[in-house]
Amino acid sequence: MLLKNHGYRQPEHGGSWWKITNREWMRRLSEKVNADWSETLADFLDQLALYEGQIKQRTEKLNERLSRHAGGYLLQTIPGVGPRTAEAVLAYTDEVDRFRRGKQYCSYFGMTPKLDESGSRRRLGHISKQGPSVVRWLIVESAWRAIKKCPSLLYYYEQVRHGQNKRKKIAIVATARKMLSIMRAMQTTGEVFNEKLVLEQEQYPITKEMTA
Repeated sequence: MLLKNHGYRQPEHGGSWWKITNREWMRRLSEKVNADWSETLADFLDQLALYEGQIKQRTEKLNERLSRHAGGYLLQTIPGVGPRTAEAVLAYTDEVDRFRRGKQYCSYFGMTPKLDESGSRRRLGHISKQGPSVVRWLIVESAWRAIKKCPSLLYYYEQVRHGQNKRKKIAIVATARKMLSIMRAMQTTGEVFNEKLVLEQEQYPITKEMTA
């Protein structure tokens, strides 16, 4: 915004303002232009470098800590699951033995549908969204990556989607729930990811309400 306010609508080298070549251009610009705003630009670039250095240090410490947890390696054998997703799942899981079934585990993270009962009518509705929302967000993002890397998860996703674009959200939430169930099994058995686990029967029929 600072540069745009002073007539620089696009970075010199195109693409993102924050790629290396454009950062170097902004640094040269801040040193060349003799104006108050150029000093402000230099300060912003210094702050950005400082914050990125701090993030890098914290990330390295988190990765080192995760490497000491056996579950960290196991969960990252699932295609699409990175260190931040693995550590969030493990942190909120605590002791996996307290979850006797995959359904209970998924329910803990708010990924199972609520039962809507009215008189003699019973149907599955929205997912409950109870528990840690950060894990739900991370596991859904991981599911999007997983279906690009894992044939069996892609097959499962497509089975739920039924070729309908309007069912993409339904299908990705179902895939994320399947991944959580597999994560519990892996932590229980100590075995790495096995694509055969994906082909186990889904516990719930998928309805459009589940993802709302």
